[in-house]
Formats: sequence, structure tokens, C-alpha cells
Amino acid sequence: MKIGSSDISAAYIGSTAINKVYIGSTEVWSSMDADYAAILNYATTQGYTLPSASQRLLQEQLIVDLKNAGIWTKLDILYVFATDGDSDFASVNWKDPNNYKITQVNSPSFTSNLGFTGDATSAYLDTNYIPSTNGVNFTLNDASAMYYRENNANATTFTMGNKNNDLCNNFREDNNNRIWLNSGRSLTSADGTGGGFFMITRNNSSTSTHYKGTSATTLSNLSTNVGASEVVALAGASTVGFSASTLQILSLGADLSSEVSDYKNSCDSYITSL
Repeated sequence: MKIGSSDISAAYIGSTAINKVYIGSTEVWSSMDADYAAILNYATTQGYTLPSASQRLLQEQLIVDLKNAGIWTKLDILYVFATDGDSDFASVNWKDPNNYKITQVNSPSFTSNLGFTGDATSAYLDTNYIPSTNGVNFTLNDASAMYYRENNANATTFTMGNKNNDLCNNFREDNNNRIWLNSGRSLTSADGTGGGFFMITRNNSSTSTHYKGTSATTLSNLSTNVGASEVVALAGASTVGFSASTLQILSLGADLSSEVSDYKNSCDSYITSL
């Protein structure tokens, strides 16, 4: 919106800043990040309970931080489960609100500002995103899978996998800390215990890198194929490896090995502000 020939970057009523201006019922200007506005607009049309006003500022800032770090454009899917909106809002794919909404299978529990918790028996989250079919940034030798976990309730289960157990982008915490990405079942050791920020990346055909925080472990495992079934969380598949951990953020996209520190810091800043 312009005043005369000048663009405006802020609007006020008296000394109070406002983030939207309407003429009648038509919105003519907004200071809000356009991608975050699209998330809120989608959720509103679906009748979901939106986050509180204060949390919306935090969530918008998270997107801005990811954009500034060059991460946003590399993601295919991004879910922020830790919110004080309702469980439906927590299930929205921030990168594309109209697609890949989480299906909550067998009722994983949702806790405001924490996220989704599995039951270690049958509950899991289905992203409805199939890497081999829906992957844009996520490809065979240019890929990342990230989750931010509040805890590690049971260390013999999967945190993420493929619905049909084709084992191509699994995080597994077991006695061997088996972790692999776009590869066959590789028993390569890495540290997958505890809570916080975890990510595995691949930018070549012979190795992948696992991060706990910013500590990196290089894994020697050849890329073989991209998962051909839906990515699921709180389980390794729809029938195995069910977890009782609590997930707060999850994403898949292109290799982010150069951005891992910025990604961790952005997620840390958001989670610790809740």
C-alpha cells in the first residue's frame, strides 16, 4: 500500500502499531509475513483454533529466521507441533498449508505448547507426504530430515520412518543407534538419544551426516532409493516401532548441512520462548 508514491512499512492507530488495514471488508495491507499469513488464513477457513496473539509473533519470527538463513526455500514440509493452537492447527504443513496435513492415527495425545506424544503401541502421525512422489527439494542425494524432540521416552523405537517400512528415511534409537537416509538398512552407529534438535542430511551418494545439536557424525552408507510410502512420525512404519516420545517440530527437504547451526538456533529460540 502506498501513501502518495511512498510505500509504507508500518501502520498505527494513535501510537499503537497495527498489522492490517482494511477498506470495508477487503484487506488492503498487511505487515505480516505472507507465508505465515497463508497458514493462518488456511486454518481460519478450516475452523481450527489459532495460536494466541503472542505466539503468532513467535511463529512468524520463526519463519522469518528460516528465510534469513536460507532454510525455508529448501524445505518440502514443515510442521510445528509445539503450539497453543489446537491439534488441527498443529497438523498443518507450514510450507504448503493446502497439502500434507498430518493425519493423527490412533489418537496420539496432543499437549499445548509441547506437541504430539505417542503411546508406544499404535499411535502415530502420518504426513501424507511420499518422498518419491511428492519430493521437490528432497531428492536421492540432496536431502534432509529433521525433528525436534522434547524427550526420548523409550529408546528402542523409531522417531520417523516410512509407512510401508521401506526404511529409507528412518531415525531409530535402539542399542545400535541405527540411523539412515535414502539408503538400505544400515547398522551405522550415531547418537540418537535424548531430546532437542536432530537432523540427518545427504549431499552425495556414499555418505550421510547425522547431527545431534550441531555435533556431527558421518555415516558410510550408500544411497539406494527414496522412500515410496508416506513419511510417518512416532513410529518406523504403520505397524512397527511405536514411540512414546513427544515431537515438537519436524521437516523434510534438501540438504541443510551448511545451515544446521542456524536451523538449530531458530528452533531453540522458538521452543524456549513458549
